Amino acid sequence: MKPEPETVLIVEDDAFISMDAADSVARAGANVVTTETVSDALHCLEANRITAAILDFQVLDGNVGPVVERLKRSGIPYRVVSGSPVQEIISRGIPADRIVSKPADYLKVMAQLVRDRPWSSLRANL
Repeated sequence: MKPEPETVLIVEDDAFISMDAADSVARAGANVVTTETVSDALHCLEANRITAAILDFQVLDGNVGPVVERLKRSGIPYRVVSGSPVQEIISRGIPADRIVSKPADYLKVMAQLVRDRPWSSLRANL
């Protein structure tokens, strides 16, 4: 039986950045789910089997702190890719090693996420 493909959640309210990130995730071999808001991201986490996440820090309805908390509780690896000051993000309880500054190379972000999941089926694609 073939394993279920991995699914990466992208939370980004800039359409062009979201498309760039989604393209990189798809090229790495994962399914992609995109949202523009914290509330949609939280709903997506309830409705889908998400295996990793790439998050902009500040989206349409606020910062992604509640999404990060949910990901941490669920043991889902994530990266916050943002143009916000790093100290502001850290002050919200997000570790510096989970923050990537924009502009970002999303294939490299995917490689970081895969390193967090050594069993990932995406290893061969990065």
